Order: sequence, then C-alpha cells, then structure tokens
Amino acid sequence: MPRSAAPSAAAVSVAGEPAQPNPEPVKDADASGEGLLGPFRLGVLLGTGLPEVVSFGAQLKLTRFFGAGVNVGLIPTVRIKYYGEAAQKFQEYDVYGHIYPFGGSFFLGAGVGYAQVDGVLVNHFNLAAIQPGLSGSVDVTSDATVRTLVLTPQIGFLKIFDVGFAVGIAIGAQIPIAPSEVQFKTVAVGIPPAIEQQVRAQYINPNDEKVRQTLNTVGRTPLPTFNFKIGWFL
Repeated sequence: MPRSAAPSAAAVSVAGEPAQPNPEPVKDADASGEGLLGPFRLGVLLGTGLPEVVSFGAQLKLTRFFGAGVNVGLIPTVRIKYYGEAAQKFQEYDVYGHIYPFGGSFFLGAGVGYAQVDGVLVNHFNLAAIQPGLSGSVDVTSDATVRTLVLTPQIGFLKIFDVGFAVGIAIGAQIPIAPSEVQFKTVAVGIPPAIEQQVRAQYINPNDEKVRQTLNTVGRTPLPTFNFKIGWFL
C-alpha cells in the first residue's frame, strides 16, 4: 500500500472553531488625522522667517480638515533703510484658521490680529551750534509706537508625523488694515530752559517727524511673509 502524505499542521483546523481573523494594520496618526486625543490634535509651534524673526504659538486641529490657533511674532530692534531713519521693533499677535482641503498636510489659511511697531531715533546735538557761548550737549530720543490691524492670508504645508513631531512651511502676506495714530514718548536731556522752544523747533520736532514717517511707512506697507516651523502635537 502506498503511504499517503500526512496533512501539514498549517492545513489542519479543529472542527467547530472559527478561523482566526487577520490582525488589523496599525493606523498612521498623520494619515488618519488622529492622535492621543482622537480626532482632536493639540500642538505647540516654534518658527522663524520673515518678517517675523521669531514666532511661537499653538494650534488645535479639530479634524483632519480644519485647524485654528494663535501666533505671536517678534522682530528685534533693526534699522531697515527702506522704511526710514528710525530703528524699528515689531510685535504681532493674531488668531488664525487653516483649512486642509485634502485631509493631509496642505492647507489654506488666514489670520487676523494686531501688529505693534516701535520706532526709535537718537541724536546728539551740541548747544554751541544752537547758541554761541553755550557748552554741553542735548541728547534727543524720539520714541514712538503705532498699532495696526493686519490680515494675513497664507498657503503652506504642515506635516504631523505619527510620533507627534511636526514640521511646516508657509508663505503669504501681511496686509495692514487700519493703522492707529502714532504715539510719542520723546525724551530730551540737557536743554537749558531759556532755549527750550528753540531746541524743540530746530531738533526735537524734526527728529520726531523722521520717526513718524518711518512708522507711517511700516504701518501702511503690505509685507510678504515666509515661515518655517517645527512643533509637537498630542
């Protein structure tokens, strides 16, 4: 009698027991849009770019298709000749919304908030140039601030990896809407009371006007924006 082949162990099944289902594949967090909090993803972001040298904020992704957040942008004191003679310092605060039309990394967005620009111009004048026979000098510091409502449309990518790490870039524009009146905090040290009006007319007022022109230019000029950000999402 020829010996029949024994069935392999893999082919043997016990009668009455259902076949074991295949294990479900592990979902990728970015592909599914879910993280530790399910469909809600909360993260912090730190960035750099233009015009904001440093920015930081937070974003909440409500679903794969929508996110909202807050952002704070800062520019340290710099002098940009295009805007005028005064040095400028910039702060911007806004809230924004992002739409992810394909449920992935690509987004369209817009923000609205306030930008505050400080302008400072310091000059040193000899009193002898004002009135012969006087000695010493006058230091004039023209310090002023303007606030403006800004609208910031953007387009970009924000990739959130399955471990929570995020990286993104965005380009757009910062459009001033309604600049406020320029507020001055000018300080002049060393003016003799007898020539105060003359010094103010010849030196302080022109110094203030240079700062005013700089801030008016900044407060009314649309600026291109570029941001690179990294962060972490739950």
